[in-house]
Amino acid sequence: MTWRFIDAGRIDGYYSAALFESIAKHVGAGRVDETILFWRVRTPVVYLGYHQYVEDEIHEDYCVANDIQVIRRVLGGGCGFCDENQILFSVIGREAGGVIPPDIQNAYSRVLGGVVSALEALGCDGAIEPARNAVYSGGRKISGNAQGRFDGAVLVNGSLLLDFDFDEMDRVLKDPTNNLAADVRYARDGMITLSDLLGQRGYDICGVPEVLKKGFEDALGVTTVRGALTDSEDQLASRLVERYRSRDWVYRMDDKRRKGLGRERQVD
Repeated sequence: MTWRFIDAGRIDGYYSAALFESIAKHVGAGRVDETILFWRVRTPVVYLGYHQYVEDEIHEDYCVANDIQVIRRVLGGGCGFCDENQILFSVIGREAGGVIPPDIQNAYSRVLGGVVSALEALGCDGAIEPARNAVYSGGRKISGNAQGRFDGAVLVNGSLLLDFDFDEMDRVLKDPTNNLAADVRYARDGMITLSDLLGQRGYDICGVPEVLKKGFEDALGVTTVRGALTDSEDQLASRLVERYRSRDWVYRMDDKRRKGLGRERQVD
């Protein structure tokens, strides 16, 4: 089975969310091949889970003052701070009859097996932590992930830490140790990067994307062909990005909660 592989390079954060949604809609409709998408963000972002509240998760004033994008994605799960030192990925298959299992946990296991395979190819240990839908190396988290299903497509999104600014994450997130082990007090103690693991060996980190792509191919049992977006995918992403930039979308859950509280006060 042949999938399409796209490396979008460094792109705008809002556009990245619009892009993987657009690709998923096209994959689900059978208009394009199932796709593995890689990208890196140009500037730091926070990807917020679809059901999360901005005010609960993020130091909003700091993000505004430092031009950190807050992006509500169409996928569930928790929020994550991302900078240019991460490979971000979206593995996008068809929900019906595809190679990604219909069961949520089995889907994570199948796709994240690609991250584990890549780590092992780099000479590092890797293990899936099913309780947190994450991949760990050396007992610390190196890949956080989320999943979504819509319009006939299933997406497993995630990140692989090449390096990381832990101090900045502490300034951005209100609970930077969320989704880490209960006894972890500081994110730096519960997370690890490939630079940590490979630094002493002098490994060229530029080769990691190719190793990660091969890991996904092995885990999914597919081959990939490097491809490009269709005009239709690019046009839809360009339209969707306006929604992702809008205040109404970013604060949709916060606004719903405030309206609900307002109704409760009227009843009282």
